Amino acid sequence: MSTTDRVLDILVKEGGYRQLPKPFKVGSISFDFTHALVAGERANDLVIVIELKGDTVDDGVIRKVMALTRALDVMRSKRPVTAVLTSGQPQTGTIQSISKVCRVLPVGAPRGPDAISAVRDWLSVLLPLTQQPPVETLLDWEADLRVATTESAKGEFMDTLINAAPRGREAVETVLADAITRSADAAMVDEGDEQ
Repeated sequence: MSTTDRVLDILVKEGGYRQLPKPFKVGSISFDFTHALVAGERANDLVIVIELKGDTVDDGVIRKVMALTRALDVMRSKRPVTAVLTSGQPQTGTIQSISKVCRVLPVGAPRGPDAISAVRDWLSVLLPLTQQPPVETLLDWEADLRVATTESAKGEFMDTLINAAPRGREAVETVLADAITRSADAAMVDEGDEQ
């Protein structure tokens, strides 16, 4: 799968973007980019994907992007435009020129086992935020504590501490203080018996 296809796949499947027909029109002017997509319900973005090839002239890319953004201005469009440049390596001047009128993401052509992750990282500004699972689902602190505790420390006292933990630090400190007091009292009684 080419980088351009990966970009399209990620934006459609993960970002909820809808692909526009080729060519698409702004007013009465037609524009033909490798791909053009519009965001779904939560965003208003227009994303143009431009596959740079060895024979791609950067001036032509600049002119096409400038013409598109000008046409959107004339139509009083509120859509922010993002140009995703794939495959080839754009010249620095190209990126600087295009970035004056839209956001530019020069993805390039990542290779190797992390290629999809690299593309997704570049596109992350266009994707919805992912909600991390609650910490409770990631950690089972009670089970981890019971596994890490030696056999000699397990028992009624450990169960009392673990049961107190969800109520906070003060509850655990109270359990510890009571245990220390009982131990000290028992030690004093034993010492008194010996004399």
